[in-house]
Amino acid sequence: MAAGPGFPVLSAAVLVDFGRARAGDPRIRPLTLLLAGTAAADTAQLREGLEEAGHRCLLAADWTEAMGTVSRIPIDAMVQDLACPGARRFEGVKRLRGWPPPISRLLIVALAGEKEPRLETACLEAGFDAMISRPVAAEVLEAALRRLVVAHSPAEPLDAARRAALLEELGAEGRHARDEAALDEAAACIADIRALPALPDVQAAAARAAEIFASVGAIAAAAAAQAIEEEPDRRPVLLQPLVSAAVAAKMALRRG
Repeated sequence: MAAGPGFPVLSAAVLVDFGRARAGDPRIRPLTLLLAGTAAADTAQLREGLEEAGHRCLLAADWTEAMGTVSRIPIDAMVQDLACPGARRFEGVKRLRGWPPPISRLLIVALAGEKEPRLETACLEAGFDAMISRPVAAEVLEAALRRLVVAHSPAEPLDAARRAALLEELGAEGRHARDEAALDEAAACIADIRALPALPDVQAAAARAAEIFASVGAIAAAAAAQAIEEEPDRRPVLLQPLVSAAVAAKMALRRG
């Protein structure tokens, strides 16, 4: 995928992973990490150190390959060299952050080689979660990545408080029935979003879909619907992410 406005098609593995909590304590479990556009010398020593620490370390030579990887494989965090080919320094991350979840929530660390005034601030403003300057030891990078993963690991993939409230109010069977009714109604809204010609009608259908998903705690699908509500003219770009998020919500809700 190029660093353009088109949203990548997500694999089933990525969608299923987004609809559930990662197995294991984020403080100690092995991570799946991606090095994007790093120089050969950095790649060799960082990969060796990260793999010795027990992590899975994937490589991407450029931004296109990196986006292909994150659309196919669940990734805990990506390290992007600021000189990564195709990323155009900050532009790739800026565009990625404009996409709906789950891709927009990918943890990304900038790897910088040059000393520039306010470079770290510029990285954070562009959408990077952190910046690390070379030379960097693998253990230092690993510690930084671990801190980010722990800080951004939700207790539950769905809104835990809302799910618990529904269970208390309705019981297990009643909550399941509510979930199924919500999924059916949301599917009808998505059909309207796809088919209705007038943007105000699209906006209304998206608002209703966001409300329905939020009512059962499907927060990612609600966010994807809200993105269309806020920018209905971007429906051609935002529809597929909503469909993907709706599929992930259905899988997560039916797992209970």
